Amino acid sequence: MALGLVSLMGGSWVALDIRGAAKAMEASQQRGHDLRTAASGDFSPPVRWVTANGFRAFGAAIGLAGLVLFLSGVLELLTNG
Repeated sequence: MALGLVSLMGGSWVALDIRGAAKAMEASQQRGHDLRTAASGDFSPPVRWVTANGFRAFGAAIGLAGLVLFLSGVLELLTNG
């Protein structure tokens, strides 16, 4: 139940883009690419694996999975499992 609540909160945080969470993840991905290209000397254009909207969709999926885990834990508690 606790893991469901944690993934529900974390997934919702990214899915709803609270305080720019998805944009920050996209910026972190870009920063990582810049550091890798500087270290290797290869300055090819960045390959975008996931955009901010992709991070939001992934966060929504994680949030829904967390909701299922949380509600199944609550259901088990209420039905004397």
